Amino acid sequence: MNSLVGRESLVASIVQTLGDKQHFGVLVVGEPGLGKTALARLLVSDSDGGRDALNVRARPSLKQVPFGALAPFLADVSAAEAGSPVGIYRRLLARLGNQAAGAALPLVVVDDAQDLDDGSSVLLAQLAATRRAKVLVFSRSTPGPPSEFVALWREGLLPRFVLEPLTTSEIHELCLRELGAEVLSSVSAVLARTTAGNPMFLLALLSEGTRDKYLVLRNGVWCLSGELPQINLRLTDLIKGQLRGLTAEEVEVLETVALAEPIALDVLRNCSDEQAVSKLLKDQLIAMPGGLDPRVSLGHPLYGEVIRARVPIGRSRAIRRRVLESSVGHTNSVDGLLRSVSWGLDCGAVLEDDTLLRAAIVANRLFNPEFALRAARVVRSSTLKARALVEIARARMTHGEFAYARELVDEALVACDSLRLAKEATLLSVDLRMRDGSRPADIRSDARRWETLVTSIESARGEEAALSVAVSRLGCRLLHCFALNLEGNYFKAEKDIRAVLSAVNRTEETSLMAHALLGEAQYSTGRPALGTESTATALKIVAEGGHSYLGHREFVLARHGAALTHAGRWGEVRELLQEYSQSANGGLVYFGGVLEFSDGLVALRQGKMRTARKRLILAVEGFRETDIAQLLPLATGLAAYACAMVGDSAGSRRYVTEFQSMSRGGPAQTWLLGEAYSAAGNSLFVGATRSIVELRRIAGEAEAAGMLTLAATALELAVRFGDTGSLARLQDVTAAFDGGEGVVLHAMATAMLARDPQSLETVAESAKTAGYLLIAAECLGQAIDHLTRDGHIQHSRAVQLQLNDLTVGLEGFRSPASTDTDSGTRLTRREQDIVTLASQGYSNREIASQHGVSVRTVEGHLYRIFAKLGISRREDLPEPGAF
Repeated sequence: MNSLVGRESLVASIVQTLGDKQHFGVLVVGEPGLGKTALARLLVSDSDGGRDALNVRARPSLKQVPFGALAPFLADVSAAEAGSPVGIYRRLLARLGNQAAGAALPLVVVDDAQDLDDGSSVLLAQLAATRRAKVLVFSRSTPGPPSEFVALWREGLLPRFVLEPLTTSEIHELCLRELGAEVLSSVSAVLARTTAGNPMFLLALLSEGTRDKYLVLRNGVWCLSGELPQINLRLTDLIKGQLRGLTAEEVEVLETVALAEPIALDVLRNCSDEQAVSKLLKDQLIAMPGGLDPRVSLGHPLYGEVIRARVPIGRSRAIRRRVLESSVGHTNSVDGLLRSVSWGLDCGAVLEDDTLLRAAIVANRLFNPEFALRAARVVRSSTLKARALVEIARARMTHGEFAYARELVDEALVACDSLRLAKEATLLSVDLRMRDGSRPADIRSDARRWETLVTSIESARGEEAALSVAVSRLGCRLLHCFALNLEGNYFKAEKDIRAVLSAVNRTEETSLMAHALLGEAQYSTGRPALGTESTATALKIVAEGGHSYLGHREFVLARHGAALTHAGRWGEVRELLQEYSQSANGGLVYFGGVLEFSDGLVALRQGKMRTARKRLILAVEGFRETDIAQLLPLATGLAAYACAMVGDSAGSRRYVTEFQSMSRGGPAQTWLLGEAYSAAGNSLFVGATRSIVELRRIAGEAEAAGMLTLAATALELAVRFGDTGSLARLQDVTAAFDGGEGVVLHAMATAMLARDPQSLETVAESAKTAGYLLIAAECLGQAIDHLTRDGHIQHSRAVQLQLNDLTVGLEGFRSPASTDTDSGTRLTRREQDIVTLASQGYSNREIASQHGVSVRTVEGHLYRIFAKLGISRREDLPEPGAF
């Protein structure tokens, strides 16, 4: 059977129901555009037993015509039969033909049943009731199907199925099918939200996507170009078709809601026809979520742009006057504020400067730079002009115009006499520095400039500004803490952050930023369990603050997600990002690869290497388009490693080369982590020994700076490449770790150092339970080696069976230290590294020291190497890279 995305189980249920003898057929209801017609075609084409089908298409224009929907089947009806339901019924029976005994009943497919005339609906229901045909009835939810079919449903004779909008994952699958290439999750998430899961609207957007340039193909991956999808002619026509047949009063209600949404229900009723409001609510063309202050919006997010474009400016002004007169005492939501300001600007109204500035701030926090520019540019007040300039600069930064934004920020701070302006401009300056990879010293420079401005304002205002000055100074201290985190000095940062949190003058905003930075310091120093508590506190403050802290949301989310990842709470990470993708408005456009990056990193930690490779490659392409989170270097290093671990040497070389060509910048920990994974991926080309040396260097640098989580990761990678000499350091570094991966790594290092098979099996089981399948497999592998060495062959075989089961979940992982079994003459990775060192003149003792093994072990390796290569002396060893 062919398939419709997201409808597989529904189709199977309908087919099964149609085959049940006790049922008359099936009733399917759903809103326009959800695929009822496509579903009908699929069911007819795949109907069992060669079942005959009669397609009845109802039309609004024929609803008042007796038997109008059946007219195509009554061409030869006589004048006497034309007005007789019995005569027409007989004609339908003749059209259906005589059914052979035991044959499947013919199928009557009724599309748009809500538009059936009364006579046709009665006869079709009668056909089903007399068992002369099965009916497959498709109807809109509102207005619903004719009463005859509703009665059959209530009697249990015509089962009812509801066609729901597609989910975000189903929209992603449909995008993959239609676009024929990989699609970023952020793309499908934005399209899912824009279309509200309506496949008809989605297909219209996709068909115009490449032409309108909001969808671009980069290295085989579809990305958003940075602009939200625009309403095109095809989509406009589709939406207009859904709104035909409305009365003048209903059209006016829709226009009012489109221009003012979300609008309070009592306000809408005061300035519109109440009966029309009730009718549109019933038909779900407008919707109301409920609550203490119910507000009405359009039933579909795409309707608004089409309706607003059709309202003449004169009528728009008249509607606005009526709404304003009825809105006294009503507060605006975030969406309501933006819609109100946009509407006022469209009408040429003179808006208050503080309202315009507030709208510009909110628009920027929701990643709507076009609207932010529109509102900020018309601020006239000299006292607010500099703050408006900051919002213009922020919008320019979102567009990638960093140099211009920098000029505007510096201009706004000239002769600055406002504590709020000093804070907003400074934080924007920091954002700009982060995007161009500036050093922590540059952040400190911004903090010092902020401190100077605060001191100047304090001198000018005296005691009247004492409390605000104290709060500003706390902000300056936090900015210094942020710089400490950037350079990886987490223990010093934590001490200073705790001092801020104990300050009596701290505000909610100060607390949320302090907790976010504290959580980052904690998970970076091996305490992810504590880190998640801190970042969760920050996230709670953001959520409870409404739109007050929108500008901090992504900052906090990134740190909470990282804390959860290090704590091994991967399911919560996915839930967090899914929730964000459903509520981020325009934000996902500017965080292209975040969802893929998170999935890829989790898959990597689990050992699911093929999944990790695919997701991380997608993340790299997403970050090429936009990298607000500054994750491209890390994603590139991770991709290099994931490619190497599944044997994709071309991919690994590409990403290693790309990483090595990047300029060092951004957070020190992020850069060094990318460097560690890039070094691990580079082992395919320089050998494991050189990669181990590099990983040890990175671990040492990280440990000296206090970046203990990073040090543990680098040491873990070194051990994976056969560096048993790093086990003791890994054990020491992770000794005080409080949860997640750190605890698993500490147990692994301890068991490997003890060379105890039973301990290794125990650690493997706990690692497997926690989801660290690769670590579990490595522990089992070592347990097998020790059991075999000690002569416990039967036990070794039992453990091997466990390892075999685990290996399936590793998705093609190729251990850097494992033997290549393709050929008895091929050298293992370890043997290749020993050949490289031996051919360069290193002694057996020097080789043993670099690998952390005994001289006798090196001698054994050389003996096997000579045998494989058919040589008997070192001088005959091949040149490095020759094997």
